[in-house]
Amino acid sequence: MMEKTDNLEEQRPDLVKSPVKPPEKILAIDTSSVAGSIALIQDGSVTDELTVGKAGRHSEWLLPAIEEFLKGCKLDISEVDLFAAGNGPGSFTGLRIGVSTLKGLAWALSRPVIGVSTLEALAMNIKGQDALICPVFDARKGQVYTAFFILKHGCLERVTPDVAVNPEEISGLLAGTGLLGESVPLIFIGHGLSVYGELIKAEIDGSSFAEEGLWDVSAGNIGLLASSKFGEAVTPVELLPTYRRPSEAEFKRNSR
Repeated sequence: MMEKTDNLEEQRPDLVKSPVKPPEKILAIDTSSVAGSIALIQDGSVTDELTVGKAGRHSEWLLPAIEEFLKGCKLDISEVDLFAAGNGPGSFTGLRIGVSTLKGLAWALSRPVIGVSTLEALAMNIKGQDALICPVFDARKGQVYTAFFILKHGCLERVTPDVAVNPEEISGLLAGTGLLGESVPLIFIGHGLSVYGELIKAEIDGSSFAEEGLWDVSAGNIGLLASSKFGEAVTPVELLPTYRRPSEAEFKRNSR
């Protein structure tokens, strides 16, 4: 009789921890905010993308939308080689739903999964110019999720890790990068600007804001990041949301 185990890899040895070559087909999703998106990446390019503005409850629309999206792409879900999600930071509920949905699909098909930074995906919306880029999400409770990236000659590089900080601390993070003297524009991007934009402009000279139409995270960018980082793919049980700070429940529990 086979001994029962709670270890996923022992139960499902057919699960591949990481692809040995770039996956041909990647299904990517983002549920990190009130909007949502789904994308198909084939051979390193975004071939189809669906954006759901103000999607509402992600638990209600996501699975039916994935089914309809794949039908429109004339692709069976069994043909997907890798599943990718924006795993944070962002809305706690949205991230949980997106990651758990993706894990369920990958588990059923014995496919690997990968989570990528939503801030990095958002920074990818800036194209066509060298720039120092700072994505900003409203993290609630008077904080923002943010990081710095530099785009040079079409290549985006991370400068600082994703963090949750008070918006007044962004100027200190910028000073710590050592890039204040760079002769490239400083561009802020993201819906956190609708809350803290005036404060940022007042505190950081020379800051500019990306147009509002670029403030949403794109599942297409998540898929492209997944394609470039495919060696970091994991089994479904290993993929977890990255919150960057305690949840509301943890705040309440710790304050007792």
